[in-house]
Amino acid sequence: MNADQRILDLIVIGGGVTGAGVARDAALRGLSTLLLEKRDYASGVSSKTTRLVHGGLRYLANFEVDLVAEALRERAILRRQAPYLITPMPILIPIYQGDPHGRAAISVGIHLYELLSREKDLPRYFTSGTEKTLSLEPHLNRSGLKGSALFYDHQIILPERLVIENIIAAREAGATVMNYAGAEKIEEIADGVVVTARDTMTGARATYRSRVLINAGGPWVDQVRKAGGIDGKKIICPTKGIHLIVPKLSEQSLFVASKDGRMFFIIPMDRWSLIGTTDTKYDGDLDEVHADTGDVDYLLNESRRVLPGLNLTKGSILYTYAGIRPLAFEGERESRISRKHRVIPEGRTGRIITIAGGKYTTYRNMAEDVVDEACKRLGRKAVCVTQREPLAGSLPADLDEYVRETVPQLAERFGVESGTVRHLIHFYGSRTAKVLQFMGEDRRLAEQISPESRDIYAQVLYGIREEGAKTISDVLLRRMHTGITATRGEQQATRIAGIMARELGWSAAERDQQVEKFKEDLMKEKRF
Repeated sequence: MNADQRILDLIVIGGGVTGAGVARDAALRGLSTLLLEKRDYASGVSSKTTRLVHGGLRYLANFEVDLVAEALRERAILRRQAPYLITPMPILIPIYQGDPHGRAAISVGIHLYELLSREKDLPRYFTSGTEKTLSLEPHLNRSGLKGSALFYDHQIILPERLVIENIIAAREAGATVMNYAGAEKIEEIADGVVVTARDTMTGARATYRSRVLINAGGPWVDQVRKAGGIDGKKIICPTKGIHLIVPKLSEQSLFVASKDGRMFFIIPMDRWSLIGTTDTKYDGDLDEVHADTGDVDYLLNESRRVLPGLNLTKGSILYTYAGIRPLAFEGERESRISRKHRVIPEGRTGRIITIAGGKYTTYRNMAEDVVDEACKRLGRKAVCVTQREPLAGSLPADLDEYVRETVPQLAERFGVESGTVRHLIHFYGSRTAKVLQFMGEDRRLAEQISPESRDIYAQVLYGIREEGAKTISDVLLRRMHTGITATRGEQQATRIAGIMARELGWSAAERDQQVEKFKEDLMKEKRF
């Protein structure tokens, strides 16, 4: 790791969606920016979401209308900027006798939700009686079913890719971005901060200076504050959310009230279904967060109650994943802790700025607020442009027309199937041709990786050279669709390791170690 001798405007700690958004925003404003992430981009909570870009309908029950309005505004911006990643999705709320909110209350809530939305092209919500509800989802438990309501939110199958889009956009705007670079020590000096960072793969250390530091560490915010000598009251209340991946249960997305009043989703995800999430306080190791038996039993029991005929058991679970929400406010119970964000100038001079709380959907606005504060500290007047500036893979507004015109052109140009091109467009947008160009180095890179996905081996090289991937887990679990399939690319890990070894200069022993580490990562999400 080579130290940068310049005095930068900004160092950003954290390479999740918020940190990546901050680096992009700052670089686009002309600030010299360095981002440091101790593991891989999106390896924390940004890859552990319910895979939705949503306004947070349930927050209306807490009367957080301003938060919902903010999230719906940001949802519209994201859909406009990344239509290839984000897809509108109808979601059904079945209503049962004894539920905390009846049909009338839910109808009022969804109507307000729709009024706050800025996407007027979405179909209107509607409520239905029992028979219509069962026609929409015939597997629902009929006992006590009173009806349902249907509304729209958006699905993002690979939320990790939005993080990568921001990382690339930040780099293209002039930022330096580094994964596997952990900030070990933060020292305030008269005109800024000095950060000592360690390469978490090699152990090499380097020192960087900046006038302002932004702590976007997510669940690790308080650890970063401690590294900076800020030992005051903790500002993060971490809560754990887990998800189960099972064979597809239904084509219909469900948003369901559990017996204890909490809401959870059952969502189709390609050929599989996602069930989640939980919301429980967490005080364990932030680097080792996994589903436990209680979490799994809770979601299975509630899912069986709603869909009783589908024989869901622990044996149905393909894998799980768990993440920590970095909530910034404490409340009476976990599900009522606010998802609002806070910008907190700290340290002796206010040049260490913490961004805490917030939601995945609102990351762009969070980044705007914290970079605004940084500009004040820098004495710079620089307007945020991320609301209108395209992302790295940005496409024309009419995605369908772009796909119709572009797919046959790229399929003929590169000699690949149309289905492969269409698949890649939905994850790489306008950069699809750059991915396909790697096949020119070796035609075998055009081969499909797994029968469960249309991913091809060219994406492995692209992930290394263009997106900073350094391990098999980086490539498969945080950059490619194969990582969310039933087998997650485990059977192809050795071949992928061979491609990576040639590119990264691994020895045979290092290659084998990488394969074993990848398999260990998979096993951690099957232990419950």
